Amino acid sequence: MVMRKWRLVLCAASVLLVSGFMVSSPVLGADQETLDRLEKIIRQQQTQIEAQQKALNDLQQQVEALKGQTAKATVKAATDSPAAVKTGNPKASIKVYGQVNKAVLYSDDGHNEDLYLVDNDNSSTRIGLLGSINPNERYEIGTKIEVEYQTNPSNAVWQEDKRYTPNDRFEKRHLDLWVDANTLGKFSLGWGSTASDGIAEVDLSGTGVVGYSSVGDMAGGQRFYDSSTGGLSATAIGNAFSNMDGLGRDERIRYDSPSFNGFTGSTSYVSDGGGDFAVRYSARVDAFKLAAGAAYANPGSTSDTIDDQMSGSVSVLHDSGFNGTFAMGTRDHKSGRDDGGFFYTKFGYRGRWCPLGVTSLSADYGRYSDIAADGDDADTIGFQMVQDIQEWGTEAYLGYRLHKLDRNGADYDNINAFMTGMRVKF
Repeated sequence: MVMRKWRLVLCAASVLLVSGFMVSSPVLGADQETLDRLEKIIRQQQTQIEAQQKALNDLQQQVEALKGQTAKATVKAATDSPAAVKTGNPKASIKVYGQVNKAVLYSDDGHNEDLYLVDNDNSSTRIGLLGSINPNERYEIGTKIEVEYQTNPSNAVWQEDKRYTPNDRFEKRHLDLWVDANTLGKFSLGWGSTASDGIAEVDLSGTGVVGYSSVGDMAGGQRFYDSSTGGLSATAIGNAFSNMDGLGRDERIRYDSPSFNGFTGSTSYVSDGGGDFAVRYSARVDAFKLAAGAAYANPGSTSDTIDDQMSGSVSVLHDSGFNGTFAMGTRDHKSGRDDGGFFYTKFGYRGRWCPLGVTSLSADYGRYSDIAADGDDADTIGFQMVQDIQEWGTEAYLGYRLHKLDRNGADYDNINAFMTGMRVKF
């Protein structure tokens, strides 16, 4: 643009000079003064053009210098910034993920009130690595390494130990590898979820971070106070309530079938004997989102108390935000004990009431029978609220739960528990 401007100036100056020369040529020999004046004008214009050209060159050099500095700064920033993840295999991709979930827990056992600073065991603090290689479109080879570290777990702290940390170290959750063959299914090997893991915990309410069918995760270590003896009993909430959620995580080999019209079948074999199989279903029907699962599990020699068990759950979410969840299970005990059983139900609503994100509300009830001892009837009522803060990758939550245990020969007081905290994911 600058060069074009000066070309126009030079063109105009040339036209003026030529015009002036043509007009004055007839008297050129007679008017030496006019000739001298025109020569002076030409020299002045030439001087101005040279000055402008020098300024243009200087400006061009400054632009080039700035470009060089910007490029160097970009390279330095890229060099100084650590790479998110590097892998020794150029064909592999890797993802780092994790979360921190901390809360304040209040408990009243009918005789004492206590306040605890805890790690929320509903969804513990953890970190993991996901790796995958796709040698072709038909196969994926993957790995999962995930560990947790909990200080004062909410399901373990109790009246006489507010800093209960049974394993003050990282605990394994997944040390797993798999091969996904698409139309042939997925094969997994290592420490990870068995086929029945999570089968009793299907929940679309959005409030599972503070309350779901595993009701002991909030305050499971709290002992019931026995008014008949005037002291704490040996029975904790976690002993009296169980959602019979399959075989959990273990050293196993597992197979998952491809999905057929929303249905997926799974089976696994656990080290030292035992195994399970499960069926899951997921679909959208008009305005409803549906998820469900059921499983049979036999822990075999890995359990001294459980022979086998069946459990399952189903959850439905409507586009309006209303949702419902139901779970139930039964187990055969060894040593001639009565069979145990439970059912759990939850109703909730999810809506966007504020610019932060979705707000989820729910209320639940469950009865768990013959879990810790024959004749036990344990009841629970809970209320939950979770506020999603999308821009922060955070959920803030508040939960309340009442636990009641009826046992022959004992007079247990009810336990009330409140918990509030935040889960931050990355």
